[in-house]
Amino acid sequence: MTVEEVLRTLIKDPDVEIPTSFESVGHIAHMNLRENVMPWKYVVGRVVLNKNKNIKKVITKVGTIENEFRTFDMECIAGVDDGNYEVELKEEGNR
Repeated sequence: MTVEEVLRTLIKDPDVEIPTSFESVGHIAHMNLRENVMPWKYVVGRVVLNKNKNIKKVITKVGTIENEFRTFDMECIAGVDDGNYEVELKEEGNR
């Protein structure tokens, strides 16, 4: 089953818009969950984590982006919440 299929099975509420995508940077998956999905955020995070072997942590944005550097507060919704959000990117042999 896909992530979407699993979430549709687990979240029976027809008013909840099932998230269908995320961005990944290194081992972190970043999701922008809508307000009506927030009660299910840990379920969503766990399913994404279980279905993607290269993902070790799932986060969601909290609040809004309010500065020129486009940084945001985030919450870990699955994986180890150790406060470490550093990743290593590799592209064409470069790190």
